[in-house]
Amino acid sequence: MTIRKKLLLVLSIVLIYVVVQVGESVSEMVQKKSQLETVGKLNDLSAKLSLLIHETQKERGASAGFLGSKGTKFTTILPKQRALTDARLGELQTFAKGIDFSKFPKALQEEYRAVEEATNKIPKIREQVSAQSISVKESVTFYTQMNTHILNVASITAKASDVADLTKALAAYANFLKSKERAGIERAVMSATFSNDAFLPGMFARWIQLMTEQQSYADSFLAIGSEEAKALYETTIKDPSVEAVESFRKIAMEKNQTGGFGVNAEEWFKTITN
Repeated sequence: MTIRKKLLLVLSIVLIYVVVQVGESVSEMVQKKSQLETVGKLNDLSAKLSLLIHETQKERGASAGFLGSKGTKFTTILPKQRALTDARLGELQTFAKGIDFSKFPKALQEEYRAVEEATNKIPKIREQVSAQSISVKESVTFYTQMNTHILNVASITAKASDVADLTKALAAYANFLKSKERAGIERAVMSATFSNDAFLPGMFARWIQLMTEQQSYADSFLAIGSEEAKALYETTIKDPSVEAVESFRKIAMEKNQTGGFGVNAEEWFKTITN
């Protein structure tokens, strides 16, 4: 074999190696791009869901207050809140149309279907609340079960991400949302309680449990959240409304057996919402 042929052979081997390496790099980049796009969709979905649950949590509380007062309170707040819920639900539904859920984990697909099924029942629940044909417990249970599915989707998005920093951030966020959900249930329970001016059977024990769970999930969030997120949290809880909520809690704790709280349920609702 001539030197020229030997050089050509060596060059061919080198070129083949380069082509293979470049091909693998391009393939890896395309795969990474696809993964990042999926993660981006999951992140955006989690954001849309958190905006929705913020409104469904408030609607749960306003509905409980309306039912607890037998329709004499929350008559202005409730219709406005329903409109806010509908707006966020519409945004989520529009966003979801552009998502191919088949690319996501089966567990996420199932939970999102459960969210859709629950939100489809909202009109019927509203009719029952307006007609006072549903109990506080049944109303709160419906919204809580729906919110649980929403939170489950948010939790699964954290597990589905393969970007380490984002996975940790989403996990912290999921714990924060769970703490916030317990605060939302507390808002509903105490809206009904203050409207009724007494604890209904089993409500006091439930209220104590909710406060304990709020702190537990908040501690989990603080344990893994970013320094920026934790700093924002610490700044936010210094708001005067937080201290005001504690004063309402103190009244409820001191008079839990006798009732007669003398608390305006709508004022409680607005304060804890802040």
